[in-house]
Amino acid sequence: MARPADQSGTFQGANLEHARALNRRAVFEAVRRHGPVTRAELARLIGLTVQGISNIATELEAAGLIRQDGKRMGLRGQPAVELSVNPAGGYTIGLSLAYRRVTGVLVDLTGQIVAHDTRALSEREPQAAAQVLADQTRDLLSASGIDPSQVWGVGCSVPGTVQNGAFWYDKVKEAEAWIRFPLGAELERLTGLWVLVENDATVAAIGERLYGVGRVASSFFYLHFNLGVGGGIVVDGQHYRGAFGGAGEIGHMIVKPGGRLCPCGSRGCLEQYVSLYAAAEAVCGPTRAPDEVPAEELVALLRDGDPRLLAWQQEAGEYLRIAIRNIEAMFDPDTIVIGGGLPPELMEGLIAAASPLLPGMTHRHASSLPRLVPAEHAADLPAMGAAALPVAVLLQSSLSRLSASPSIGTAAADNPALALLGVRLAG
Repeated sequence: MARPADQSGTFQGANLEHARALNRRAVFEAVRRHGPVTRAELARLIGLTVQGISNIATELEAAGLIRQDGKRMGLRGQPAVELSVNPAGGYTIGLSLAYRRVTGVLVDLTGQIVAHDTRALSEREPQAAAQVLADQTRDLLSASGIDPSQVWGVGCSVPGTVQNGAFWYDKVKEAEAWIRFPLGAELERLTGLWVLVENDATVAAIGERLYGVGRVASSFFYLHFNLGVGGGIVVDGQHYRGAFGGAGEIGHMIVKPGGRLCPCGSRGCLEQYVSLYAAAEAVCGPTRAPDEVPAEELVALLRDGDPRLLAWQQEAGEYLRIAIRNIEAMFDPDTIVIGGGLPPELMEGLIAAASPLLPGMTHRHASSLPRLVPAEHAADLPAMGAAALPVAVLLQSSLSRLSASPSIGTAAADNPALALLGVRLAG
């Protein structure tokens, strides 16, 4: 297999061809973010000459990445041609491994869903789960009729800690088998596509940046519920994952010193009280592990007024209030988004139990957003954000990189659009 020579996100050197590739990426990204847009507007946005923009636009159009999208009327002189991204210029696949289910989407370059699939996940061993995700990838391609050579890559959202395509998952009985399981490499072997694996909270934050509150808020914290609870950070429109990929691990914030023992080795971590796992632990009894309790059962118990769940809800609300106040003190976000796989009934009850929030920072009076907002399309956000991972990695120039697996599948090796954008394949 080959790999993109610049997938680390660090651009090396300043030779002429490299500079051209960076300019092409800049123009393509500007069209993606601001289109339909004219060449003159692109020149002002990027700082290149109109002639330089025209030359690059011609190359991008020939590669099928952008297209002419009508003319801007009402201006002096000849009507200006508007440019927009060509949806069929490339595709990505997003997979989400969540609590007892997997969700997959195949999207075009504008983020529109071409194919969607959600299925129950009964497999609990990592190798079997990887096969389910690979089968889902093939089914998405089959349903859409998209050739694998048109797919830029696959993003996969997972619970737990991720490093170089491998991850740890400590909330299931089979936790030992998931320690450093090389999911990215295994999916690449099974699909022949380039795969990136990332923590579900970070991926959900990327999805929220693209399709939710990120359209009006440049900096926010995403509080993501799965079996555990994590966080994703967006600062000035860019995701932040930290030096080792652990930024936003809010589930391991200590909210009760000396409290319950956490698998991380500390006591009193937030997710020991505020998570789907903690809710299930309150009702599972001695014969089941918490991860064996279906979410539907928790909803039914809550509707019946089960005192164990009501007690969990009240306790969890108190610790959630502390966490929200600490997040605000550390990150000073525009808002905190709350979402993920927690059923709506449990989420609504938890938010109610956390209200009223502790007094906020005094300078927040200028914000037009509430301190806490629900995520839009919460169930699909990890898959949608995962689908954005390949484009984010291939086009970024930031040193704050996503967690890329070490190789790229050969399916897209001859893709002229990727070559034009400077994504070079090296052995």
